[in-house]
Amino acid sequence: MNEINKIQLTNRQKLWLKIFMDLGVLTFLIGVFTDPTRAWSNLLLNGYFLTGIGFCGMMMVAIHYVSNSGWDVVIRRVPEAMFSVLPFGFVVMVLLYFGMHDIYEWSHADVVADDPILSGKSAWLNPMGFMIRMAVYFVFWIWVGRKIISKSLTIDLDGNPQHTKSATGWSAFWLYIGGIMFIFSSFDWIMSLEPHWYSTIFGLYNFSGMFTSGLAFTIIALIFLRRMGVVKGIVKIDHLYELSRYLFGFVTFWVYIWFSQHMLIWYANIPEETVYYIKRHVGVFGSLTVVNILLNWFIPFSILLFRKTKRNEKSLLIAASLVLVGRWVDLYMMIFPPHLESPVFGLMEIAMFAGALSLTVWIFIRAFAKENLVPENDVYLQESLQLHT
Repeated sequence: MNEINKIQLTNRQKLWLKIFMDLGVLTFLIGVFTDPTRAWSNLLLNGYFLTGIGFCGMMMVAIHYVSNSGWDVVIRRVPEAMFSVLPFGFVVMVLLYFGMHDIYEWSHADVVADDPILSGKSAWLNPMGFMIRMAVYFVFWIWVGRKIISKSLTIDLDGNPQHTKSATGWSAFWLYIGGIMFIFSSFDWIMSLEPHWYSTIFGLYNFSGMFTSGLAFTIIALIFLRRMGVVKGIVKIDHLYELSRYLFGFVTFWVYIWFSQHMLIWYANIPEETVYYIKRHVGVFGSLTVVNILLNWFIPFSILLFRKTKRNEKSLLIAASLVLVGRWVDLYMMIFPPHLESPVFGLMEIAMFAGALSLTVWIFIRAFAKENLVPENDVYLQESLQLHT
């Protein structure tokens, strides 16, 4: 095919992306001095959001190799480019070291000393262990992920099936160990915000939210690449249809896990467990819980329920955008209630999320533009080009 990637941001687009990124950084810096708890909570939210997009990109590539699938070969460069966001997620998350005392109760030695529960968890929940585990998670994800990407790109050069076999082996390793690490990272970074509470399926709940938001980003990226003419004649509505079926299934899986965690805790009615939901079901936070379910499940589910809407770019764009915003709301509901009596939503939240999205788009476009549009010598390339659903 010898398809050359011609995507390029205009000067106007670059300017707007830089403005949003600079505004996000500026509001964060101001917030560190005026409202530190809120600023660091927003940093955690957006750092975890960036990490999820990058992680899901590699997860989709790894699943492609392990499952030996053929239909998604022509879209593989998109999740590969998404993976480039992961190192920047690492940079943002590392900054939490300077703000952990504002959001993590267990980071205060005097508080831990006076609390038997926190003392019992101190071997795991301590600043040094927190940062070391964070480094281990990201080093593994990025190092093994780059191994897989390297094999994928090498296939373009000679089409040697040995590269595919090697990529498959590394992918299985990444999915198994990397998936477990993601579960533990959600315990470390999110669940430990309320260290007296725990849920055995909290990691799976975060995993489902990460995957739905990654699928949503992939769909949005492909739709805009099609409209820009970059992948014209390569990525068809049939490929978007397959992705929409995944999104339809996993938004339902997300609400299933959400309900499972909620039902078991609420039905048991144990005070130290139900406190988590009491905070989130009272007042305005209760309203946001409804919004959370609407954005992450009910509305996308209703849109994607029909074959016709799954094959329509406009309806897909609406559903995917709602899921992406819904992921922000979901993370907000996990991160902010421990620190606030009622939700706060202002310039800081808007600017920092807009900055995170702009950074994601900037990195994605730059990474996507570096390689060929499709894996030239992949054995399944023709099968993917001729996909018909």
